Amino acid sequence: MLTFHPSSLIAGLALIVAAILYKKLCSPGPEGFPGYFTVLVIGGVIPSASFFPAARRFINWRAMSLTIFMLLLISMFWEATLAVPYGWWGYQQEQMMGLFIGAWAGLPIEAVLVWIAVTYATTIVYETVKVWQASDKDAKHAFLGEPSTGRNQ
Repeated sequence: MLTFHPSSLIAGLALIVAAILYKKLCSPGPEGFPGYFTVLVIGGVIPSASFFPAARRFINWRAMSLTIFMLLLISMFWEATLAVPYGWWGYQQEQMMGLFIGAWAGLPIEAVLVWIAVTYATTIVYETVKVWQASDKDAKHAFLGEPSTGRNQ
């Protein structure tokens, strides 16, 4: 089940490079590094680059889309209308990409993307573990494959 998915790695690297370029060239505050966005991308790319080919067939994409929608709805209601405007917490501007949603109290785009990345990564890991458990193999053989039976002595 452990296979390399190069498209996920390439997409992740492209997103990180784009965020760095946006931060340095277009954002109102070019100082700092888009660290929060980088962590989000890495958190989504590692499961995707490792397990996406094995999990892809088992993911219910419509259910995942509904889950993302509901998480975004609830979290944006919480963050944009309560947490940020009332100062219950804030964000370190130098760690943000520099793209903010003005209508939502200046909420950084990373606050929205975190719920998409978490749902995506969790779904891939969940489906991979479910396939592993259904295989009745130990973790080493399920993820890395069966040992070869050739005689190399």
